[in-house]
Amino acid sequence: MGITSLRVKNYIFVKDLEIEFHPGLNIITGETGAGKSLIIGSLNLALGERVDWSLLPEKKVEIVLTLKPPEESKKILEELGIETDEELIIRRILEPAQKKSRSYINSVQVPAGFLKEFTSQLVELHGQHSHQILLDPRTHVDFIDDYGELMKLREEVKEIFLKAKTLQEQLHTLKKEADEVREKEEFLKYKLNELKKAELKKGEEQEIEERVRVLSNFEKLEASIKEVLDELYEGEETVYDKLSRSLHILEEGEKIDSRLKAEREVIASLLTEIEELWRSLLEYKKGLYYDPVELETLRNRLTFLNQLRAKYRKTIEELVDEIDVIKNTLNEIESFDERIEQKEKELKEAKKKLYEKASLLTEKRKKVKKSLENQITSELHTLGMEKARFEIIISKREIDEKGMDDVEFYISTNPGEPPKPLNKIVSGGELSRVMLAIKTVLSEVDKVPTLVFDEADAGIGGKIAEIVGKKMKKISRKRQLIVITHLPQIAIFGDRHFVVEKIMDKTTTITMKEVQGEERVREVARMLAGEKITNSSIKYAKELLKIGEGV
Repeated sequence: MGITSLRVKNYIFVKDLEIEFHPGLNIITGETGAGKSLIIGSLNLALGERVDWSLLPEKKVEIVLTLKPPEESKKILEELGIETDEELIIRRILEPAQKKSRSYINSVQVPAGFLKEFTSQLVELHGQHSHQILLDPRTHVDFIDDYGELMKLREEVKEIFLKAKTLQEQLHTLKKEADEVREKEEFLKYKLNELKKAELKKGEEQEIEERVRVLSNFEKLEASIKEVLDELYEGEETVYDKLSRSLHILEEGEKIDSRLKAEREVIASLLTEIEELWRSLLEYKKGLYYDPVELETLRNRLTFLNQLRAKYRKTIEELVDEIDVIKNTLNEIESFDERIEQKEKELKEAKKKLYEKASLLTEKRKKVKKSLENQITSELHTLGMEKARFEIIISKREIDEKGMDDVEFYISTNPGEPPKPLNKIVSGGELSRVMLAIKTVLSEVDKVPTLVFDEADAGIGGKIAEIVGKKMKKISRKRQLIVITHLPQIAIFGDRHFVVEKIMDKTTTITMKEVQGEERVREVARMLAGEKITNSSIKYAKELLKIGEGV
C-alpha cells in the first residue's frame, strides 16, 4: 500500500514530470532552491489542498496521483458508487485563467473537500505545518487516542454527544413552541367556545338569505302564484279548459284520420302535466306564510354571521373547518407537558450514557498515558535529547464529542527544570525530533499507509541525524516514507533515492530522477562537500552508504 506514482504537468516550473515511488523509505534530495518544495506542493494539491492561484501561470495544470489503497478506503468509495481496483487514480485539474479546480477519483468527479478528507486516511504530510499542529494543545488528545487505540470508543462518545445535543435542541424548540402556543391558549379557547355556540353550518348563509327574500316578498310571491293558478286551472278561459276543448276536437278528428293520434296524445299529456303543476303550485301556495318574528330572527342571524366573518376575516365555511383545527391545537397544548417530560427523560438518559462513556474514555487515557510518556521520553533520549522528560497532563473539562479531557504535552529538556507546555520551550530542531519520536511510537498503531516528511531534519546534524535516519528506516518497514532531506546522514538510509534539479536555459524547468550506484554516491558526496566534490568526499560517501545498507 502507498503511493506508486506522481505525474505533474505545468505546475509552475514543473513542465512534465513523472515519478515512481516505491515501498519503504523514499529519499528526495537536491540543492537549496532546486524545487523540492514544488514536488511537495504538487503532492499536496493532489491530496485536495486549497489552491493559491497567485502562484500559477496561465497554463492548465494537471496532477495525477496513483496509489494502492487499503481495503477500508476501497469500501468507502464503493459505498459512494466509485468503482475501485488494485490501484486508485486521483486527478486534479487546475485552470488558473478561470480559477477553476476539478478533482477526480477513478474518473468520478468529487468535491475538493471530500478529496482532502478521504486522502487524509492515505497520506500524512509532516512539515512546518505539521509542527504547528503539534504545538496546538487541541490536537494532543488525538495522539494519545491513536496510541491507545481509543478512537472507536471516542466515536461512541461522539455519537452519544451528538444525540444528546440534538435532544437538547429538540427540547429547547419544544419548550419554545409550548410557550408560544400557551400564549394563544386562552384566545383559542374563547374562539372555540364562540364558534361552538354559534352552531355554524356550511351553506347556512345562502339558506337564510333565500328565506329572508321569501318572507320579505311574501305578498308579491303569493299574488304571482295566484295569478298563475288562475291562468292554468282556476280562472275563466284557463289554459286547461282550452287544451281540453282541443283534445276533444282531435279525438273527433282521429276517428276520421288516425294520423292525428300522436298530436292527440301530446295534448292529453300536457293536460296531465298542467294538472300536476296546478297541484304542486297549490301546495306551494298553501305553504306560504308571513311571520314577522321569523323574519326578524333570520335577519339578526344574518347580521351575526356577517359580524363573525368580519371579526375573523374568514368565510363561515372556513370557520366551520377551523373548529376542528382549534380542537387539535388545544389537544396538542395539553400534550406538550407530556412530550416535554418524555424528551427530558430521553436527554437525561443520553447524558448519563455520555458521562459513563466519557468517564471510561478518561480512565483508558490515564492508563495509556504513562506508557506513552515513557516511550516518547525513551525515543527522545535516542534522538540526542538525553535529559528530556516528556509528560502528558490530563485535566477535566466540560464534555464534548472528544470526551471530557484536556490533554496537553509538556516537556523538560534540562535536568531539574520543571516540564512546561511544548509550545513554550522547544526549538525547531527539538520539535522535529519530538514529532519523529511520536511518529516512531505511533507507527505500531498508525494506519496511514504513507508518511511524507518535508525537511524533518531542521536544526539537527551529525550523530543525531544518523539516529533520525535510522528511526525513519525503522518506521518505513511498516509504512511507506517519502522524506525530503539536506542531510547525507539521513539520505543514506533510503531504499530509493531521488534528486531534484533546476535546469535554467531559456526557461526554468524542474526535473527529478532516481539515482543509483555512482550517481547516488556523487549525490551523497555533494551533500557532504558542496559543489566541489573531492576524492575524499566520494570515499566518505561510499562509507556512509555502506552504513545505510547495513541497517
